[in-house]
Amino acid sequence: MVPMGLRGPYCIAAACMPRSFEQMSGRYLVLLILALVTLIGTSGCLSTTIGEISYERGSLQLHVENAAEPVEDAVLQVTIMEVDMLEQREVYSEARYIDLDAGENTYTLHVDLQPGSYKLFLTIFVGDERRTSVIRDLEVTH
Repeated sequence: MVPMGLRGPYCIAAACMPRSFEQMSGRYLVLLILALVTLIGTSGCLSTTIGEISYERGSLQLHVENAAEPVEDAVLQVTIMEVDMLEQREVYSEARYIDLDAGENTYTLHVDLQPGSYKLFLTIFVGDERRTSVIRDLEVTH
């Protein structure tokens, strides 16, 4: 026999869920739908990613993956900071227009870096939207 207030399809053997469980399930369903809508809405932020970065003989190569439509005149902003002990010093800064093709893109920047440790701050803008932004460590050993 099921006690009063406990009924419905949620009774399994002796473990029955109270009727308020049905109301809680509805609330969780609404929260789940809102979370999915938010995830879908922010998926554009993941459409462009900065991949491998390498430095060799005065050339910094950046690999960028664009999963969205091609874009003309996106802006690639690069700032390089030399890291020495607990200090950072800007050694390079540039913003340039780039064309983002669909798929893999490679960009080469000519910059002379001495052996040492560096932090790279890389951002890609499309219009007023920041598509991606990363901070990467770089060791130059020449």
